[in-house]
Amino acid sequence: MMRAAKKRIGNWIYVGSTAVGEGEGIHVGEWDASDGTIGNLRLAYACIQPSFQVTAHTPSGKLLLSGHQPQQDKAALSSFRVMPNGNLTLINTVELEDQPESFIQIVLDKTHRALVSASYRTSKVRSFKVSADGHLSDAVSEFTLRGSGPNVRRQTTAHAHGAVVSPDNRFALVNDLGSDKIMVYKLDPATAKLTPNDPPFYQAKPGSGPRHTTFHPSGRWAYSINELDSTITTMSWNARTGVLTSTGSTPTTEPGVDISRNRAGEVIFDSAGKFLYGCNRGAAEEILVYKVSSDGQLSLVSRTPLGGKEARHYAISPDGGYLVVAEQATNFASVFRRDQVSGALTPTGKKYPVNKASSISFA
Repeated sequence: MMRAAKKRIGNWIYVGSTAVGEGEGIHVGEWDASDGTIGNLRLAYACIQPSFQVTAHTPSGKLLLSGHQPQQDKAALSSFRVMPNGNLTLINTVELEDQPESFIQIVLDKTHRALVSASYRTSKVRSFKVSADGHLSDAVSEFTLRGSGPNVRRQTTAHAHGAVVSPDNRFALVNDLGSDKIMVYKLDPATAKLTPNDPPFYQAKPGSGPRHTTFHPSGRWAYSINELDSTITTMSWNARTGVLTSTGSTPTTEPGVDISRNRAGEVIFDSAGKFLYGCNRGAAEEILVYKVSSDGQLSLVSRTPLGGKEARHYAISPDGGYLVVAEQATNFASVFRRDQVSGALTPTGKKYPVNKASSISFA
């Protein structure tokens, strides 16, 4: 007797990459929330180095926006409509002068009408307006970050890296890994215009290399994972003034690990704000789980070996039951089961090949 074909449920999963050549482009697969599997993983849009992307559910349908590199000295930001079969239909593309691996991170505001981007190599911070039908405008705001830090190998100049929007949608923050600052901009969601806040930045510890910042869903705290000194900084957030104040620092590595060989990476929350997920790359290849206390401080729950190299990015599935990791150096999207009570991760053993996998998003 033939078994009925298994019905896939849930969402589409998209995997970006930094590949140049074989397998370059945005990949799509069928996400099955019942068992954490990805079916029919395939190339959805061929392009060079679509290193970071975001998805949005809007009244006009699902959108995906991604940076990529049409030429060596140009950057592109494209908007796509997500079709019922998961394929991507291009809406429009905005091209700018830039360098390879541009748009190291992009983020949409809460209305999905304003996009903020960070470019690592040229230290550019930009914002774009997104129309109701998904069309991207030319850059509304553009700033070039300046500065340096004490790390002679990584901090000779500014490097815009992470971008995040505050929970109340009034501010956009951009981590500058090169000068140890977190820039703060006032955000006008209606126009996508950015205006430097007063004060315009939070000064991080010299040589720490702030990479990405995430907000606790409550809006009370923000957390910066610092690539160069392998720490996570806990900060109180003043939503009225846009001011960050450090309240603690948590090492990401175990005692005795050579942090000069390690790079702390991504940092995200679960939707309930109970657990924060970080990672180490290099000296340690692992995903970290922290519990958040009532005062915002972190306590380590677990360290889970990646089973690969270079956790460039990861995302929690919409149902909360899984975490999917982009293994950039070992060329996989790998799946971990997530215990929603304890926050702990367990590798499922499911790994899906994507050359230079760099970002994960669900739609």
